[in-house]
Amino acid sequence: MSMHRHLMPLLSTALPRRLHQGTARLLAVLRHEGIRGLYDRVRYPKPFWQRQHHPARVIGPVMIHGGDDADRDQIARALQDAGLPLAAGPQDPTSIGTVIHVDPALFDRIRITQNDIVVLPGPTSLPEGELLLLATRCRAVLISCPDILSRLQRGGIPIERIFALKGRHALHEGITRYLIATRTIPADRQDWRTFSDLHHLSLRRLCLSLPETPARRESFLAGKPENFTLFDGIRAFPGWIGAAASFRLMARACLDQGIFPVLFCEDDVELPADFEHRFQVVEAYLGKCDWDLFSGLLTDVGPEYRVTKVTRYEGQTFVHLNRCVGMVFGLYNRAALEALASWGEDSGLTIDRYLEGSEDLEIVTTLPFLAGHSDQLTSSVWRFNNQRYRNMICNSEARLSQLVAAYRKAEGHA
Repeated sequence: MSMHRHLMPLLSTALPRRLHQGTARLLAVLRHEGIRGLYDRVRYPKPFWQRQHHPARVIGPVMIHGGDDADRDQIARALQDAGLPLAAGPQDPTSIGTVIHVDPALFDRIRITQNDIVVLPGPTSLPEGELLLLATRCRAVLISCPDILSRLQRGGIPIERIFALKGRHALHEGITRYLIATRTIPADRQDWRTFSDLHHLSLRRLCLSLPETPARRESFLAGKPENFTLFDGIRAFPGWIGAAASFRLMARACLDQGIFPVLFCEDDVELPADFEHRFQVVEAYLGKCDWDLFSGLLTDVGPEYRVTKVTRYEGQTFVHLNRCVGMVFGLYNRAALEALASWGEDSGLTIDRYLEGSEDLEIVTTLPFLAGHSDQLTSSVWRFNNQRYRNMICNSEARLSQLVAAYRKAEGHA
């Protein structure tokens, strides 16, 4: 009875608060996306029934089985960088925290447990049935063969237990990426130099893409984009942390190498057929004005957005703004890169909302937007269908049009 007396005041305040928050959220969706947007959210919900579970942290001492000396050396360096002790040698199995099996032989495969990690850094002759059984029994599989990765996904192995490797030459990088995903090491404190994709960025165009989501990567490459480098981004659970940590690394790499401005996009971007021509006009225009960030797609223009300048140049309408949101496509100058590089998980913000709060940046976009967003793909962060974004983006562009019209009217250019 006494417990009920304590619980009742909590329930009487918590329930109205949650109802108020739910109502406010519903009204915000209706205001920004309309009835169609609300319908899209119901039609394409977050799949809570397939919620990803955070992979367990790696615990030392770690025993490395199999592989050659070079394999073991790379893995050991990654573990040591993470502060994980190595097991000195064969000993009481109960004193070993984790076992990493590299190309396990039959004798080792039959002893693999849920506490073990399997690393397949090259081609394997294992039948598909045995591969599936192996992936079911272990904690995680790190694979260099995209075909095997896809087969495991189709076989029902949860995506949070499958990780891609670049190959035997990049085991240090692959193990580090796995340790970040398990939160054995923090996502927002890594050095970009560990990731080979971020070295020598002469093309100045980076596409963030996860090799574990092959449909998105194939869709991007099918458009035959020119002069892009793919970055095998950071994975984390929840996914927004991995996305933010990836953009942080990309920005830090460009700053340290003196590469800016630089184009960052996500692999679900849709580039128009005349992209190269339109982008040349964008670059020419930016060369004539002060700017920090050119956004090719603003996903959610809100009430705090303010137009500061509108210019017509070479057939395109350029709009200057006080802020932006959306990471699908952006051209970043130094100040914007510094803003990205300053993100930390303790901010509690997704990377686009974090960037949106940087009100001292000079933002430029075009109307209509330069880039699009593929409806046919699944969000790698939120895991719902991208069609859920369609009405939000359409309404965002419509609100920007209204802001531009109001600005022109105030300036006497109606």
